[in-house]
Amino acid sequence: MNGESVPVASHMATAATVTLPSRLWQHSLAAAKIERDPVQEQTLPLLDQVVSLLMRPVHRTVWRGVAVWRGLLESQPTMRGVYLHGDVGRGKSYLMQLVFDAVPIQEKRRVHFHPFMEELHQRLHQAEPPANVDLMLFIASQLAAEARLLCFDEFYITTIADGVLLGRLLESLFLCGVTVCATSNWAPDELFQGGYNRGSVLPFIALIKKRILICELTQGKDWRRQAAVRSGCTLLDPAPLFARLSQSSARPSTLLLRQTSVPVLGCAEGIFWFDFVALCSSMLGRADYIFLCKQAKALIISGLPRLTCDDADTAMRFVVLVDLLYEQRIPLRVYSAIPLEEVCHSGEIAFAWRRAVSRVHELCRTGAIPLE
Repeated sequence: MNGESVPVASHMATAATVTLPSRLWQHSLAAAKIERDPVQEQTLPLLDQVVSLLMRPVHRTVWRGVAVWRGLLESQPTMRGVYLHGDVGRGKSYLMQLVFDAVPIQEKRRVHFHPFMEELHQRLHQAEPPANVDLMLFIASQLAAEARLLCFDEFYITTIADGVLLGRLLESLFLCGVTVCATSNWAPDELFQGGYNRGSVLPFIALIKKRILICELTQGKDWRRQAAVRSGCTLLDPAPLFARLSQSSARPSTLLLRQTSVPVLGCAEGIFWFDFVALCSSMLGRADYIFLCKQAKALIISGLPRLTCDDADTAMRFVVLVDLLYEQRIPLRVYSAIPLEEVCHSGEIAFAWRRAVSRVHELCRTGAIPLE
C-alpha cells in the first residue's frame, strides 16, 4: 500500500464504549416503545457483530490512486455488513436504524434506494477521476469519505442496468473499506428474479452473499398494519381534508414536474391533491417524484382503480412514490372505494404493492402525521 496514512482518533472506539443494537432494542422494549418479537430478537447478535467490526481502529490511506479506509491492527474483515430481508412490516428498517444509531461516528449515511440511484447517476456524470484511476473506484472513494457506514433502505433491482451498476459500486465500496447495511423484501437470490438477462446480475448477488451477513425475518406480525387506522386510507371524499389543511377550496389546475405537466385537483400551501391515474399512469419517473417531494408538505391521492397485470408500470410508479414519501415522512392520505390490498393483488408487482400498502397504513396511523 502506498501513500500517507492519517490515523483518525474518532474511529478508535471499542464495542465496550458503544451501546450495541441489542441494548438499544432492550431499552425500547423496557420503555414500551416496541413489543417483543422473537424473530427480531434473534437478529440482534448479528447486528452487534456488524457494529463491533465497525468500531475497530482504522485510518485513511491511498490505494490505487484513491483514499480508502484500512484497519490499523489487522487485515480487513471478510464480512462487510448485514442484509435484512423479509415480508412487509416486519421491522427491518427499525433494526437497521439500531445499527445506524449505535455507531458513534460522523461518517455514516442512511439512504433510500431511489434518491441514491439518482445521486449515483449524477456522480457518474460529473466525476473527473485522475488518469489511470477506475471511475467506480473513484466514486466509491468519495462515498467512503462521507460514510464508513452506508445504510440502504428498501433495496431491490428493477432494471438490469441498475443491477450491473450496483454490483460494480458495491465491490468498489468494499475495497474502500465501507460497511453496507440493507433492508429488502427479497432474499438476495430473489433479486431481479424473472428479469431479462438476469445472468448479468448474478455476480452482484454472489458478492452480496459472500461479503454481507444475510438475515431473514420470517413470517410474523406486520407492525405497521397493527398500528394503522385503516379507515383513514379508504375514505371517499378528500375535499374537506384538503380545505382544512390548505385553508382554501380545491381548484383544478396543472403542476409542472420537471418537464411534465400533471393535472392536480387542488394545490395550495404545499398541499397537493392528485387523481391516482393522473399521477401514476402518466410517463413520470423517479426523478419527477423526487422533485414533487421537495415541494410537498402533504399529499392526497384519490380515485384508485382496480389494477390488472397490464397496469404493472402504473402500480410501480405508486410504489416508488410511496417509498419516497415514507423515507421523508411526508404526510399522505389515500382515498379509494376499494380496499388498498385489493387494488393490485396479482402479477409480479403484487409483492411490492403489499409493501407500499403497509407503508401507507403506517402513514395513516393516528399521531404519525399531522393530518388529523
